[in-house]
Amino acid sequence: MREGEMLFILCTEVIIMMMGIGIVGPILPHYARLFGVSITMIGLLITVFGVARIVMDIPAGRMTEHLGRRPILISGPIVLGMGSLACGLAGSYWQLLIFRFVQGIGSAMYTTAAMVMLADISTQESRGRMMSFYQGSILLGAGLGPTLGGFVAELWGIRAPFFVFAVMAVVAALWAYARLPETRPPLASKAINDDEGELQKRPRLGPLLRDRDFLLVSFVTFGIFFTRTGTHNQLIPLLGADRLGLSISKIGVALTLIAVTQIVALLLAGAMAGRLERKKLITPGCLLLGLGLVVAAKSFGYSLFLVSCIVMGFGIGLAGPILSAYVADILPKEEYGIGMGLYRAVSDIGFVTGPVLLGRLADLRGFTFPILFNAALISLAALTFFFWAKEPTLRRRDEHCDEEQEALVQVSETSHERY
Repeated sequence: MREGEMLFILCTEVIIMMMGIGIVGPILPHYARLFGVSITMIGLLITVFGVARIVMDIPAGRMTEHLGRRPILISGPIVLGMGSLACGLAGSYWQLLIFRFVQGIGSAMYTTAAMVMLADISTQESRGRMMSFYQGSILLGAGLGPTLGGFVAELWGIRAPFFVFAVMAVVAALWAYARLPETRPPLASKAINDDEGELQKRPRLGPLLRDRDFLLVSFVTFGIFFTRTGTHNQLIPLLGADRLGLSISKIGVALTLIAVTQIVALLLAGAMAGRLERKKLITPGCLLLGLGLVVAAKSFGYSLFLVSCIVMGFGIGLAGPILSAYVADILPKEEYGIGMGLYRAVSDIGFVTGPVLLGRLADLRGFTFPILFNAALISLAALTFFFWAKEPTLRRRDEHCDEEQEALVQVSETSHERY
């Protein structure tokens, strides 16, 4: 199957999945209130979804190595759909909380396997473009979902979006079953089949946790996810309402601007990814994001507020897909599963901690300080990455030189033993 066709299949599946996740977004707080819980407990429903992803990201990566990419891309949506069906049938808040955790597990399975498959089917030249199209599909699905969810809830009741999500998850699983081939490299399959016990004993996470380039790019991704959930999804709407006195519709326009600008930047990043080094897209993108955050923190009028959203959206769209491409570039093919699992886990830690930490800082210091703190964090991550991480091409050249040097040493030692 051709690369473009595989990308289309994956993007179609992720649009279906993200529409489903977006469908329940607008009604989740109102649904939780049926059980008479506080706002804090409602927030826990969002947090537990992220915690489940953190817990499952690395095991999901291992599963893609041992079972293959295709089974996880089929079973992940099924788990997510079962969790959604159970959420719609929940009889208490605690049941709803448990089933949200199940949803998070299914989400981690699918997301990790999709990233691994994208790494499998792309080359260094096409990877940035493919990651950009994939990220754009995520945004498209996430953007369509909430609108559909509102209509579904009005027509069939507040529990209905969960049932619709379950159906969509099954459709996504059937689509993957019918169309997606297995992409696990033959070398990895052979190693697993021939020497399963030895492979399981081999330390897998240790080398990644000592890999400076992997840690630095993970730090940048942590910062971006921290920004998405902590500032974009939480502080920006609250700042617009409390400081600027904006209506819900005007806040919606601002958030839409972030999404639209991000899609434009994603397309631009994809077009430039084959010609420019990764760091020349990642670093400027993150610094633009930091600049947008500073403007948002200092905005006291709607026009400047909108400008900040445009700058933030462009920055995050420019850097986001190239970060995933960089990770795929530096990972050996046989390490895609565990590497992407760990990378997603670090991302999801940012997903969970952003709203909690920035929300607490906003309670103590107002909006300006936490948003400036966020800007400093993402700028520090970008500059550290720029000055200390290697470009994948330079990294491979150094590794090749090390291998040649090691081979020469072995030849020299062999010659010495002979004479």
